[in-house]
Amino acid sequence: MTKMLVLNNALLIDGKGGDPQPGVSVVVADGIIKEVSHKEVRIDGARKIDLKGKCLMPGLIDAHVHPGALDLNLEDQMNIPPAVFIHKTTKNLENDLKLGFTTLRDGCTLDRGFRTAIEQGYIKGPRLYLATSQIVQSGAESYRPGYKLRDPMPQNSLGMIPQVCDGPDEVRRGARRALGLGADQIKIFASGEVVSQSKEDRATPDQWKFTVPEIAAAVETAEAAGTYVMAHAYGSTAIQNCIHAGVRSIEHGNLMDPETAALMVEKGVFYVPTLTCYQVLAKESRGYMTSYMIEKLEAVLDKGLEALEMAYRAGVKICSGSDIVGPNQELKGRELALKAELMTPMEAIVSATRTNAELINMADRLGTVEPDKLADIIVVDGNPLEDLSLFERGFESVNMVLKEGQIMKNTLSR
Repeated sequence: MTKMLVLNNALLIDGKGGDPQPGVSVVVADGIIKEVSHKEVRIDGARKIDLKGKCLMPGLIDAHVHPGALDLNLEDQMNIPPAVFIHKTTKNLENDLKLGFTTLRDGCTLDRGFRTAIEQGYIKGPRLYLATSQIVQSGAESYRPGYKLRDPMPQNSLGMIPQVCDGPDEVRRGARRALGLGADQIKIFASGEVVSQSKEDRATPDQWKFTVPEIAAAVETAEAAGTYVMAHAYGSTAIQNCIHAGVRSIEHGNLMDPETAALMVEKGVFYVPTLTCYQVLAKESRGYMTSYMIEKLEAVLDKGLEALEMAYRAGVKICSGSDIVGPNQELKGRELALKAELMTPMEAIVSATRTNAELINMADRLGTVEPDKLADIIVVDGNPLEDLSLFERGFESVNMVLKEGQIMKNTLSR
């Protein structure tokens, strides 16, 4: 048995949505939370850390990330030398852990090598759930302008290429190829995008793409492999196509209507709004965007909070994802404060802990601080219920990060 770690005298936000609990002690051993006590715990030989004035909570989960999307221009992204791509992506992953994110669900751009490198300790990063190679239709925006419609642009210099599919049979094959590349979940593009390369692409975010039978083929393939489909979808038609096909989570959803929100509740579909990416694109990354990207961004920018409010009031299961592409990846903690413009601070935290754990089918192991869960724990300087913006300042405000009981970051005085 490894040496026990005892974290005493913390303000506990356990991720379950109840009131914060002062003066709590948490005992960790063998990567597992062994005890949560409302009194100080003394164990001979254990390492003890006093967390007076600090908040202890579950490690954050970001359900929509792109650590390997280093550039907004796909041509420039593809031409980043492999060694440079790996090192810059590794830095993004290591920064995510320092910010308090112990688990990430990647929305494509990473291959299984990054997951393996983290598991083997070569990268000090979060736990990864990969989409590997997304499913797109011919003529989609992930194509190099001027090339044949079925000549996709690699996502990076490692050779990750989208799965180009038309019709249910091709979608089924594409989903199987993605799984063969190591995908933990399948991602399908059911509508147009914001980040694209030229106006000739002509796919606006509200344009729906795959049909219900095509999407259902991906869902069937994913379910046969014990997993699910996440769907990039903005408008109501695209979202409803996904829901009727059995998709588990809708990403973005900025242009949904009340009828669609009600259908999501009826079918138990998770919603991953990605408010941060639009804020970052509109402010910090605007100078990197083409005029056509800006045109499409403006069509969805102010609709994100409207869609979140619609889904929230309908009772949709709200998750949390940042979806930052290009530079400024370190701002992903902003997502919780943006959500709290409509939700309560506690609900925003639960969206990034317990609900995200449910989404990735890890609710029995992650998302809350309670006995027998994996010891994914962060210690924050201050009370996030009073100031959620501290997650955006995670390099300074997140004092300690435990991933499966291993201390990955510790800035507390010893």
